[in-house]
Amino acid sequence: MNRLSAAVAAALSLSTLVGASQEAALPATSASQTTRSVALTFDELPATHGDFAALQETTAKLLRTLVAEGVPAIGFVNESKLFDDDRLAARTALLEAWLDAGFELGNHTYSHVSIDRVPIDVYKAEVIKGETVTRRLLEARGRRLRYFRHPQIRTGPTPEYKAALDAFLAERGYRAAPVTVDHNDFLFADVYRRARLRGDRAGMARIAAAYVPYLESVLTHFETLSRDLLGYEVRQTFLLHANELNADHLSDVIGMLRRRGYRFIDLETALDDPAYRLPEAQSTRGLSWLHRWTLAKGLPMQPEPAEPMFIRELFD
Repeated sequence: MNRLSAAVAAALSLSTLVGASQEAALPATSASQTTRSVALTFDELPATHGDFAALQETTAKLLRTLVAEGVPAIGFVNESKLFDDDRLAARTALLEAWLDAGFELGNHTYSHVSIDRVPIDVYKAEVIKGETVTRRLLEARGRRLRYFRHPQIRTGPTPEYKAALDAFLAERGYRAAPVTVDHNDFLFADVYRRARLRGDRAGMARIAAAYVPYLESVLTHFETLSRDLLGYEVRQTFLLHANELNADHLSDVIGMLRRRGYRFIDLETALDDPAYRLPEAQSTRGLSWLHRWTLAKGLPMQPEPAEPMFIRELFD
């Protein structure tokens, strides 16, 4: 992919990104070590929390790591975050930085609406309102808005609601972006952010030290579930959030995935896996598609590994 433009980097004070190439070589691996594939997806762009300076810093760190590591990614946008103050142009430039770095953007509704709390017409309006800026930015670059990610990966409180939403999304040219590797990174991110705000460096380090091992335990769970259910490991779609924790430790997450033999692919390549055409069970919960395929076959859902107790206690 192209180098980041110096103009965009300067506009965002992302000078550390200039000159970084997204063509960073992946480590040499044998054929047997590259049978696993994963697409990284980031929700709640420009960033989950914070004022403009925090959003800017999170964007810079995420992009710097992705570019340096040569990893493709897609970010799903909540456009309400662009209108929190009088910095619309500057906040929009954060999304442009993702595109100028060669990454993709998708729609995550305007305000991260809860699907179980609003009627279908309100949800449809949120989808339309949430695409205004993102669609314009993509079309200005000769690209199109292709993917929609349901907030909380909840696809509808009833089968009728889900069917109506699926039809609506198809009419607007969207493909829903599934998730196979789901987890509670939001718990870690919340307590990590609170530790940072109070200047608790030791607390931040303890939380971060537990984070990647937790993700690896969840990933191991879904790898096993995929083999048991499908007979092979699906091309994984990995959900992460655009937050301070992932901005600070994305390189550790990528390193863990590489140690497990993963190669990084874009979302389109992941969704070419035939598993994503399997029937999925209706659920009011936000579930991994591996759980949904399991339930659709009439099989019991296998519980995921829990986060460390101290994380839950800090969160509560």
